[in-house]
Amino acid sequence: MVQKEQSGQSLGQPDFYVKGHVALLKFLLICLPLWLSFKFYAGPYKEFVHLYLACIVYIIIWSLIIQMIFPQAQERLLLIILFLLFCVIELAAWQLPSLFENISLIVRDHQIIGGQFSLHKIPYYGVGAFIGFFILRACRIR
Repeated sequence: MVQKEQSGQSLGQPDFYVKGHVALLKFLLICLPLWLSFKFYAGPYKEFVHLYLACIVYIIIWSLIIQMIFPQAQERLLLIILFLLFCVIELAAWQLPSLFENISLIVRDHQIIGGQFSLHKIPYYGVGAFIGFFILRACRIR
């Protein structure tokens, strides 16, 4: 069996990481503008979209970024860790609001990151992690 070296990869190394990065980048290019559009949304149910629907896409974006940095990370473990981390942040902000009061990013009178912490976001982080699991799985398929 003869193996050829293609596109700068070493012999015997699987090529699904390169394809994975392209797929991850494509999903990131879809999810990032979607998340920003949720943050700048001004229609009906504005607060719901700003606070809760953006949480679903937010955890997906972080999972895509981390998966690009660590391509060999297991999807399930990565998303469980992200979910628990976001839950801890929400619980800490609920218990000790003074810790997070100066952490925020505001663009054109819209709060992009920080400022509004709620325990009600936790189920939406769970939904985002569930959807993110299937997105990351789809990116790993050859």
